[in-house]
Amino acid sequence: MTATDDVIKWVKEFVEVPHPVFADLPPCPYAKQARLDGKVDFVELTDDHADGEIWQRINKFDFEKKDVLVIIAQPDRWTAKETVKLAEDLNKHFKVKNLLIMEDHPDIIETVKEVKLNQGKYTLLFVQNRSKVAHFEKMLRNTDYYKNWDSKYEKEVTGSWRHPVK
Repeated sequence: MTATDDVIKWVKEFVEVPHPVFADLPPCPYAKQARLDGKVDFVELTDDHADGEIWQRINKFDFEKKDVLVIIAQPDRWTAKETVKLAEDLNKHFKVKNLLIMEDHPDIIETVKEVKLNQGKYTLLFVQNRSKVAHFEKMLRNTDYYKNWDSKYEKEVTGSWRHPVK
């Protein structure tokens, strides 16, 4: 099984599956439709690829036609701290293009109640259009989706840092 296959399996078996902690919505309520519509691309960043290729991949990705670019790396490529710093740098650089980069590293455990959200095996970078993310977040605010979220974690995930540039 490739890293991409493993991540897609996690998406299908966890990210897209309704759960009571999220008001019987999936952890990402919009993932399944985006995947089924072919609006998600998965890219494996192997040891042969320089880190600079991340910037190139994001620059070349057509966010008008697709919704999400998932960059997959081996867990030991960067430490958790390096992964967070990379996502911060990418966000600073691509904010002017209205793009949002969220990281997932096996050593950074994220939970809502008892539900672990991490993929857990690979380091992932999720690249999306900030305006679309804000739109879907606003829609979720009209549901009980966030009712079980710790307020500190909710602020970390949904805070103004990830909203579109005005």
